[in-house]
Amino acid sequence: MLTLSWTRVIARAADAERARVRARLWRALLRKAERPQEYVPAISEARIVERYADGFLREVRRGERVFLQRVTPDEAQGLITFRHLNTPDIAAIRNELREDPPGRFALTVSLTLTGARTDPAVAERELRAWDSDFARTVEAVTAVLRAGLADDTPR
Repeated sequence: MLTLSWTRVIARAADAERARVRARLWRALLRKAERPQEYVPAISEARIVERYADGFLREVRRGERVFLQRVTPDEAQGLITFRHLNTPDIAAIRNELREDPPGRFALTVSLTLTGARTDPAVAERELRAWDSDFARTVEAVTAVLRAGLADDTPR
């Protein structure tokens, strides 16, 4: 398996504001998990199929592909894991909210591929495509998260 990741700083917060900013960002990431079409331009449709005590099952349409994903949020870790159930090439996607001591909040999105492709030329082309696609996606999500913090109404 191969994992690719992208990290972008979302915001900086003074000590007094850190808990509030973290809570708002976490709520926004949960909303993104439930309504990804509001955050990810390539996703045109999404629906929650079933809810569980520890998350939910969702179906998303991205272009011509429909993905079935088991979504598991872990607020204590600042992590939401999307396990792919019906795709041969993607194992999981993770959204992780990180905070560093100077008060910077960052989003790290990681994509774990299954390694199902064995032709090196095809695999290389696909990796470039995944990298380009996810880099654009992370930029779009980060922009929405920043806008949500600038706007004082919760998203």
